[in-house]
Amino acid sequence: MSKAKWVWLTPLLLAAYALAYVSWVPPHVMLVQAYPMNATHFTAYVNYTTVYIVQANLSFHGFPSEAQAVMQYLYSQCRYMAVDVLNATQISETEQLWIADVYCTADGSMWLWLRWLPLRFTAYSGYVEFANATNATAVTPVGTFVNYIPAGWYLDPATKAVFRVPEANLTLLTYVDSLSAQLKALKAELDKSKANASQAASLIAGLEAQVARLGAQRRALEEALRQRESEVTALQANLRAAQAENERLRSQLAQLKAENDQLKAKLAFMNQTLARLNDQLTSLKAQLAAQPPGGEEGANPLMYALPIALAGVAAAFVIYRKKKAEE
Repeated sequence: MSKAKWVWLTPLLLAAYALAYVSWVPPHVMLVQAYPMNATHFTAYVNYTTVYIVQANLSFHGFPSEAQAVMQYLYSQCRYMAVDVLNATQISETEQLWIADVYCTADGSMWLWLRWLPLRFTAYSGYVEFANATNATAVTPVGTFVNYIPAGWYLDPATKAVFRVPEANLTLLTYVDSLSAQLKALKAELDKSKANASQAASLIAGLEAQVARLGAQRRALEEALRQRESEVTALQANLRAAQAENERLRSQLAQLKAENDQLKAKLAFMNQTLARLNDQLTSLKAQLAAQPPGGEEGANPLMYALPIALAGVAAAFVIYRKKKAEE
């Protein structure tokens, strides 16, 4: 299996088992592409040689139905395999037998040491060693164990360390895990504080931007108010000027009305005078008509005064009409 495949599978482990030790493989094992032949043997093709691989110190004594169940389990668990060869025997020119510690994994999240198969199936026989591991939890394909775990290789997800039980100092590993948990909690608290500080800074920046916007709006309103006050002052000045002009026009109108009344009185007087003169003229015309033609009496002076008076009244009337037209 390629290195990129292993790099991709490792995060699955860390995501699924962050608080427990996980069954793993020794750092020195060899990856092989092998397939189950039966309950104890696997076959692989290495360097143009057929290799038969068998787990050391493990045997199977089950019925065919049990063998069928075991084979289904091995097919599901042994998608990828790794071997730690303990002894290699040349069977023929093209065949070898490897006695080895065999490890299988379905997806790279944890590894099954085939030595542990008796913990899963009673048809297997073999010795499985256990070790005391106070306050430790081990997750394996054959079960989860607490405080008392099968001997083998494990991975500590907190420190990314691969260690072997019982040789490893589990007390020290547990203490390291405790410190790692405290460090993780402190880091989470620090990240939270940073997030809060970032939120506070963002809030302050937002408030400052809002204050700046409100200040700009206030200045714009003050400027608009000043302009409005200037406009109101100008309108008030125009209003006062219009009121003064209105008063002047009203005074002028009153004066014109008074003059008009005087002219009306004069016109009425002239109309009366004209009517009187007309009456006198009519009377004179009657007298003249009654006088005999060619009489010896001299001409009556009223005959000359009346036309002059009438002319004066007519002139005054024309002047009055002209003034009325001009108004």
